[in-house]
Amino acid sequence: MVKIIQFDKKIILLLLLIMPLVGCAGNAYKKVFADGSNDLNVRNFNVPPDISYIAAKRAVLNQNFRIEKEDVQARSFTAARYFEDGRDSIVVTINVNVMPSGKDKSTVYASATQHVDKVRVKVDRTLLGLLPIGSEATRVQQEKRTIEDRDFYEKFFAAIEKEFIAVK
Repeated sequence: MVKIIQFDKKIILLLLLIMPLVGCAGNAYKKVFADGSNDLNVRNFNVPPDISYIAAKRAVLNQNFRIEKEDVQARSFTAARYFEDGRDSIVVTINVNVMPSGKDKSTVYASATQHVDKVRVKVDRTLLGLLPIGSEATRVQQEKRTIEDRDFYEKFFAAIEKEFIAVK
């Protein structure tokens, strides 16, 4: 005996709308090298790379970032700034690389991410099932995203340009 299953038209329409979205979600890598005009996080300067590197470090330090990793020879560093939001932390991390691009010229590459750490509290024991007498708090990274805001990078590069005066 064969059963015939009837689908509601609304369900079929919903499935047809969702299916293309599911296929796109896993293909983020296709955006990476597709367009060479996305230069919001790259800037050329008419100063030597060492000066650009020091100016970039000073720019992030002046904005209360903390240098977390640095390779002076490669002229690259990673800096982070922490923002508290109740029990959660929002962390902005910026990676900076400075490359020579001609005589007394340099190119600064920056990429930034933002992630949210949530505090999770696990109650280990309770007294008579009512009062917690032991608990453990852990931070869990909730979400992480690349910052693609042109204004963010414009302000970063403007801060570097201000620091050229102090470095020279």
